[in-house]
Amino acid sequence: MQRRDLLKGAAAIPVSLAMPAGIASADTATRGTLTIWLGYPETAEAYRLAMAEFRRTYPNVQVELLTFELREFEAKLAISVPTGSGPDILALHDFLFPRYHESGALDTVPADLAQVVNDPRVIDTPFKNVVTRDGRPWGVPWWSGRNALFCNLDHLREAGLSGPPTSYDEIWTHAQKLAKRNANGDLTRAGISLRKTGPSGVTQKFVYFYYQLAGVQMLEQGGRPGTVRSTIREKIDAAGRVLLDHVEHLHGPKKSDDWALRADAQGFASGDQSMFMRESWVIPFVKKNGPTINFSVTPIPRGAAWGAFNLIQVLSVNKESRLKNAAWDFIRVMQGQPILNNVLESSGWIPLRKDRDYSAILAQEPRYGSMINTPPGQTQYLEAPNTAYEEVTTRMGEVIQTAFRDASIVGNMDAAKRTMMRVHDVAVRVLRDQGIFAE
Repeated sequence: MQRRDLLKGAAAIPVSLAMPAGIASADTATRGTLTIWLGYPETAEAYRLAMAEFRRTYPNVQVELLTFELREFEAKLAISVPTGSGPDILALHDFLFPRYHESGALDTVPADLAQVVNDPRVIDTPFKNVVTRDGRPWGVPWWSGRNALFCNLDHLREAGLSGPPTSYDEIWTHAQKLAKRNANGDLTRAGISLRKTGPSGVTQKFVYFYYQLAGVQMLEQGGRPGTVRSTIREKIDAAGRVLLDHVEHLHGPKKSDDWALRADAQGFASGDQSMFMRESWVIPFVKKNGPTINFSVTPIPRGAAWGAFNLIQVLSVNKESRLKNAAWDFIRVMQGQPILNNVLESSGWIPLRKDRDYSAILAQEPRYGSMINTPPGQTQYLEAPNTAYEEVTTRMGEVIQTAFRDASIVGNMDAAKRTMMRVHDVAVRVLRDQGIFAE
């Protein structure tokens, strides 16, 4: 099941919004059409909410909001922006941001918004760093998809488990106890749903486990922004262990998941799986698609390290826009409390501004708590933004997902390490070919 199928219902829209700081009095002289394209249609309601306030300042500016499936959105940007066209406001996933910064497509962030981005009391440093080049930001981090562990509480109770796993080792022992089989020994319920298909996604979800043992991602930023190094060789014991644990829970006596079972958010919402790791959007998805599922959302269990993955959305302005001032004012409006509440409540993405009050939403849905409020000691990390992101994660994932099918790896740590070294070699080759490899 794709993330695109998540709940798209919107929160109630308040009649009035407070004017965000930095916006002047009504500008009746500015005219035209301000265009915005989105690859995350479930956030469109927040943009529509902002339009009403924006029009009070720019009554002669029409806002055109177009939404696309994510891959279509990426393709349209890649074709249009280099030709000097495309939308005025660029809503970029963090892995897309480097492509448009390095091509010179982004406008300079105004001083007041740069101050917001640079203030660690407002935006956490890892998110500021994603959009910063040469000491200044080129976009405003807006929301995050932070990961967590989703558990079916009824399944835990049925299995005699007192609660969700809290350590890396417990993830796997819980998975075995939660899995159910029929009389023939076939799995009828996954103890844990592992990401098994879609190579780029396989790489990303594999890192959820890898980070807890290695303390770093498989791909980390090099000495300068845009360059990338592979950590697999230096963390080969952790890499081999994570692969071995996956394979052993897909084959043999520890088997806790199978390709034949419904997976990901749809599998969890249908009760076909007991646990899985995913981002915050799953909360509204399960509430809509599995209303009887009694579930908890807890931080990713820790190993030698403890971190939470984040994918983030960045708001930038197209350098070729003829309405730059208006575009930045629209982004200022997007920082308002009601709009950020709307993002959280309707789509499940986590607003990144720490100086806003989300208590009203948390009172209604406390399961967002561990994602909004960082637990003490937990590190927030992002994938290393780079222009080869899609190719390198896809090529790495192809090796990993093939290994998942290889039952001969069960019980064979040497084979697991050899496989992960192939993943390392693939990553290095792609990064070298793209000219962004860091030793």
